[in-house]
Amino acid sequence: MGSASDAKVIDFIEFIVKDIPGHQVPMRGGLKWLDLQCLNRYEHAFTDCTADQQMEIVKEIAYPLKAKPEMHQGAVFFNRMRDLTGTGFYTSKIGIKDIGYVGNSPGKWEGVPADVLAQYNLSSV
Repeated sequence: MGSASDAKVIDFIEFIVKDIPGHQVPMRGGLKWLDLQCLNRYEHAFTDCTADQQMEIVKEIAYPLKAKPEMHQGAVFFNRMRDLTGTGFYTSKIGIKDIGYVGNSPGKWEGVPADVLAQYNLSSV
């Protein structure tokens, strides 16, 4: 099993956001919201915060039903990112292998079953 980074999920999200314009404003707004929250709390943009500071913010927006009203916009953004990350990972080679999906495979035709032939008084010649 690999990580989202190994599966190039970042490239997938970039492609989807460019390809589906409806994602662009919410993604930009969500990233801006995240940076403003971090700037107000820690005087740093999200990417410049410590891992503990980043996780503190993430924990507040990761569970929409538990998020405080003032964190609603962040929770909506986090859900979009989670959905895109999951989609990107589980449609990659790594993700497909991780879930064991082998794809469609043709059945093997062995003819009409004997009991069906017998039901219609037909023989299997």
